[in-house]
Amino acid sequence: MCHSQARASRRSEVRRGQAGFTLLELMVVVAIIAILAGAAYPRYMDAVGEARLADGRSALMALAGRLERCRTSTHSYVDCIDSPTPSEAGHYRITATLSPTEYRLTATHDSEAVKTACRVLTLDSTGQAMPEACW
Repeated sequence: MCHSQARASRRSEVRRGQAGFTLLELMVVVAIIAILAGAAYPRYMDAVGEARLADGRSALMALAGRLERCRTSTHSYVDCIDSPTPSEAGHYRITATLSPTEYRLTATHDSEAVKTACRVLTLDSTGQAMPEACW
């Protein structure tokens, strides 16, 4: 093998050794991904909590509408709905306290995905929704 062929062979070996990533480059990429994930995760959990809260609110509003339709035909809220009932997505359990002239619906969420103040939502026959910050 001549001198120029040996030099070309060594260059190709060096190039082959440099084809991958260094450990430092990989560590930098992992650190950047960790920083991005650390910023995105709390926002994701807030969005999940808001979606679950919307499930509870919509379940209460739908049941209130059913109760009002039932009262117009039977003149009473009693025996208009089954209680307890899960919300549509299943994140809240809805219970009802019914009398002939009034009702109180309570939605209860049992996990940590919803803000503590919004784990129990109520709606009554006067339209009062509690806690106000969750509506």
